[in-house]
Amino acid sequence: MTTILKVFRDPQRTGKRGRPALVIWDDLHIVQVVKQRSGRRLTSITRRLAHGCQERAEAIMQESQINLGCINTAYIERLNATLRTWMPALVRRTRTPSGARLHLEAALFWTGCVYNFCHVHATLAGTPAMAADLTDHVWSIDELIRYRRRRE
Repeated sequence: MTTILKVFRDPQRTGKRGRPALVIWDDLHIVQVVKQRSGRRLTSITRRLAHGCQERAEAIMQESQINLGCINTAYIERLNATLRTWMPALVRRTRTPSGARLHLEAALFWTGCVYNFCHVHATLAGTPAMAADLTDHVWSIDELIRYRRRRE
């Protein structure tokens, strides 16, 4: 949680000398699902707001989740697992250090595009982009590489 709060903040410039204070984003709402286990058996699930405004978090859930009114982190857990699988630099020491920020950002962007447009998810019966009504078909990697945005 503390790492998230360190990332999602911006400097608040006051015009005074010295380093500006870093302020957490106003519209940051973090939910958490805590699973209690006894051995391999799941004994309880606690869902809670970890940071932000409960009403705003509920509004975001209403807009974005199928299971309305219930904190659900399954989709982000699946994305995190995909990122760990596809991008070893995020998980362990490799020959390609994740310290090369531009390379890491490019890899994250590419992975996100492939994940959302080319990778079929059984629970969605398609891709996340199809579920969000951004496209009507599963894209091939070739189609993704060659895509050009239409000028308006």
